Amino acid sequence: MLSIPLSWAGTLCPDQLMQHYQKTGASKWLDGLIQHCGDDLYHFILRQSDPTLAQDICQQTWLKVMEKRHSFRADSRFKTWLFSMARNALLDELKRQQRWQSSTCPEQLAQPESVSSSSCPAARQQRFEHALRLLPFLQREALMLQLEGFSVGQIAKITNELDETVKSRLRYARRFLQARVGEHDE
Repeated sequence: MLSIPLSWAGTLCPDQLMQHYQKTGASKWLDGLIQHCGDDLYHFILRQSDPTLAQDICQQTWLKVMEKRHSFRADSRFKTWLFSMARNALLDELKRQQRWQSSTCPEQLAQPESVSSSSCPAARQQRFEHALRLLPFLQREALMLQLEGFSVGQIAKITNELDETVKSRLRYARRFLQARVGEHDE
């Protein structure tokens, strides 16, 4: 994303940066937010889509941050708010493209021969990546959010689901991945 040094921002966290941006509208605070959260946001969306769509959704999301900066509530984490807007934009686009019901993109389904032929760490990583793409969208989404460091409660807020629903999705995702990745390790 941007390569602006954050020396002017010191050790401000995204929540503090957003509070400054919300008050002033100054681009330096938005630049700091993008520096802190931009890559995480892009990689989260990328795991749910493709590179072109991920870039588009990220761009849309940052535009929404600019448009809706006054609606951010300081009692919430900025990153939770950001990912919630990105998720909604992604779902809208997947529905528009009629890709919402399919759990993966067709080009992601082909499993390379090398994935199952070796037990080296690189092959295990390939199996993991392939199995991750095979997860149903909602399970993959919950797992990706957890890997981004969000708690179950925060994931529930982002996805507008109950904590127990998130826990179930995470449990099913882990079981599926363990079965797919672990099956070649014996």
